[in-house]
Amino acid sequence: MILILLLVLLSLPSFAYNPYTDYFFCRYFQQENPKKAETYCIRALERLPTPTLFVDTIRLELLLKRKEKALELAKRMKHLYPKEQASYLTLHSVYSLMGQKDKALSALEEGYRLLPKSKEIMLFLADEYLRSGENKKAKAVIENLAKESPDNPLPYYMLARIYLSEGNKELAIHYLEKSLQIKSSFEAGFITLGSIYEESGEYTKAEQLYKDVLKTSPDNKVALERLANLYVLTNRLEEAQDIYERLARLYPEENYAYQYALVLIRSSKYDKAEKILSELYSKYPDNLEVAYTYGLVLEMEKKTDLARQVYERLYKKDPTNTKVIERLAGIYIDAKDYQKAHEILKKGLSLDPKSYQLNLLMGSLLNEEGKSEQALSYVNTAINLNAKDYRGYFLRAIVHDKLGQVISAEADLKKALELNPGDPELLNHLGYSLLLWYGPARVKDAEKFILEALSKDKDNPAYMDSYAWVLYYKEDYKGAYEWLKKAYEKEKEDPVINEHMGDVLLKLGRKEDAKRYYERAMELIKAGKRGEPGQEERLREKLKD
Repeated sequence: MILILLLVLLSLPSFAYNPYTDYFFCRYFQQENPKKAETYCIRALERLPTPTLFVDTIRLELLLKRKEKALELAKRMKHLYPKEQASYLTLHSVYSLMGQKDKALSALEEGYRLLPKSKEIMLFLADEYLRSGENKKAKAVIENLAKESPDNPLPYYMLARIYLSEGNKELAIHYLEKSLQIKSSFEAGFITLGSIYEESGEYTKAEQLYKDVLKTSPDNKVALERLANLYVLTNRLEEAQDIYERLARLYPEENYAYQYALVLIRSSKYDKAEKILSELYSKYPDNLEVAYTYGLVLEMEKKTDLARQVYERLYKKDPTNTKVIERLAGIYIDAKDYQKAHEILKKGLSLDPKSYQLNLLMGSLLNEEGKSEQALSYVNTAINLNAKDYRGYFLRAIVHDKLGQVISAEADLKKALELNPGDPELLNHLGYSLLLWYGPARVKDAEKFILEALSKDKDNPAYMDSYAWVLYYKEDYKGAYEWLKKAYEKEKEDPVINEHMGDVLLKLGRKEDAKRYYERAMELIKAGKRGEPGQEERLREKLKD
């Protein structure tokens, strides 16, 4: 088509000047050869100027970085076409690019006086007033714009933003509601109004707002996402799952499947989350977020070997990622692969010596190796880095316990509980430790802490075992046996529960049964199951007797 037009233009008689030829080449060469285009544009302007040709030529001069020439043409355009809104908008643009803000504003104000119904001039002028903090002038212009554009939600939104910046939330809400009455799916309007409701804790209003948008636009991505986030915020995780699942189905190219997996993890639906993350990991193996979260959920599912493979791949790709180093160090410590744990923690601490988590892990590793004095140094460093995290005090209590410093251990456990009140793991640990340290002398204190732990997690076998030990010290061996049976049914591979079963059965006169549980406890420890400090020696003595 362009070739045909070119042939037609070239075939015109040479003695008859046609400005449209210049106009054609003015536009044709603008991108590939701006300098060549300029010659045609200027000549066309001299012979047959039009507002559109002026705009094209001014744009070309700006492209050639000839701002003064562009300004000259913009002034000339305004002189020739004082009733064209483009004259004032173009002059405003040129002045703005030249950094002459006052003159840019004056161009719009002049245009507004001459063309008071120009919607485009009003929008730009209101924006200029807002930028300079002249809210009163901006309001007047926007209110006029609203009258001229009764079907446009934007002016009401702009008024809402002004009142919001002035702290007048009530009027802001009024104008946002007006904008949404015009168009219920007006995105800027419902996002801003929803944010106001959420920040004020008016979650029911925010929910209804997003649902109203979805009535007219059921697949509206932003409204669905806002609703899903609201459900997560208010801990309505089942409803959040439904929305994210829908978003993932509607917009598979977005990252909603990942968001869906995160909500499933928060809901403790690890198997479902694992399936989604496995698919995402296969599809995007180099996505750090996906891979890291996949590793986490594998750990939650006790698939530690697979998690380790994921983290090791991540570490190979980026050996400076301290978050990955933390996860790998924890896995190595649990697997008693202390050499690898040392190597990776030294690397991590060389990258970030002030890392709370890495210092804590190094303390845990050294304590596992029986180097409790060295461990204490790292744990103290961690606590100095973050004195408000209960985990530092919890670990220090364990180290103090190993060093035989039970008074310090008890103080640290109580500090951990102060920072994380009601934590069942802490409550049980403190209660059970009091039994180990003081026996019958502190059984009442121990019972109180262990019963509180059970009230929060009644099916936890460790807490059941602890309560059985309370009954043991109260010499209620039958009661202790009943609790231990329940604990054993849930966790047969725990060396401590097996030993306690043996102790209680021995008190009940069932010596052969007791021996069988002692032997099983010893087998589990030798197989690498975690027991109590000194448990292996203790069992050896019991089996000898």
